[in-house]
Amino acid sequence: SGSARPNRQSHKIALEVLKRLEDIENIQPSLLDVRENPLPLLESIYRNHPAPTENMHHWKKELDQADAFLIVSPEHNGSYSGALKNTLDHFYEEYNSKPMGIIAVSAGALGGINAAMSLQHFCLKVGGYLLPAFLLTPKVQSLFDTEGNLTDESYSNRLDKFLQQFIEFSQRLSK
Repeated sequence: SGSARPNRQSHKIALEVLKRLEDIENIQPSLLDVRENPLPLLESIYRNHPAPTENMHHWKKELDQADAFLIVSPEHNGSYSGALKNTLDHFYEEYNSKPMGIIAVSAGALGGINAAMSLQHFCLKVGGYLLPAFLLTPKVQSLFDTEGNLTDESYSNRLDKFLQQFIEFSQRLSK
């Protein structure tokens, strides 16, 4: 989950993704959250850091154990969030040769397309195997009720289709 802002809307999508993945047999998802486990401003990457913090160790362990990554990010100023960029940049080889997928989120009609495009470049640069399709999430503020339940049937169907594509993609790469 790539937003550290108060009242973050993209986190609702990350929680929905987690919930849906937990319901699938043989999938053990975990949620890494830039707000809940913040990292210091990048001075050196984890492998070269003279004194990694506890949160850095936590991220390292989770990234090493992961078979695949789904990144959920809001669009901030035409790209993905600075908090996410800072967090992702602490690591490098942890992403190498692992399946990666992107879900971009925005309050506007374009659904985070610029964030998705920027994240594509990042995923390819770090040697991830990127699912060519990404999921855009426009007008996120209208997708959930006040209790945080996803109420938009059309988006729900698109999310299910995307997750199925990502799971099949990841499984094909693991064979």
